[in-house]
Amino acid sequence: MTWLEDRQIFGPAHDNLGGPPSVNRDTATTVGQLQEFDDRFSELFQVAYRVAFRMLGRREEAQDLAQEALARAYVHWNDLHDAAHVHAWVARVSANLATDEWRRTARAAARSGLLTGSNGHHDDDVSARRMDLHRALQSLSQRQREVLVLRYVADQPVQAVAETLGCSVGAVKKYGARGLGSLQVAPELGALKE
Repeated sequence: MTWLEDRQIFGPAHDNLGGPPSVNRDTATTVGQLQEFDDRFSELFQVAYRVAFRMLGRREEAQDLAQEALARAYVHWNDLHDAAHVHAWVARVSANLATDEWRRTARAAARSGLLTGSNGHHDDDVSARRMDLHRALQSLSQRQREVLVLRYVADQPVQAVAETLGCSVGAVKKYGARGLGSLQVAPELGALKE
């Protein structure tokens, strides 16, 4: 029995018995909307996981972040279920969560490096490259960063990115081109070019 069937039989008071977290909503959610969320869960989870994994490179953390992104989508499903850009919204939330996780990890690594007397740098070449990429992305404007993450990390088409960000297709192309141009000359990525 799925959590939705359990909810239909026992009512919303039993949502906390193995299903998604119970949420007090101001507006009523229909059973059809919940069924739609249940039906789309797998595809949305894949989008969220792909973005988180590409940004962090760690499977377990990517799964956790994908679950968190879908929990947030569930909370906002009344607003999202009809939207044409649900995938982009989930990808954006997942990217934001991955960025927050990366920052937390970097701060913890810096603190532990200070405590142990090490230099705080990662020995793993892949982790160092990811950190360089994050630093380079942070040097971009917010809009350029959003466009690049949605276009190239979440693999969203230009039209979907434009709808998600509330701008024109031309603006998405402009911010994407400028962001890529800035990354090409970013000093943080100099080692990757060699």
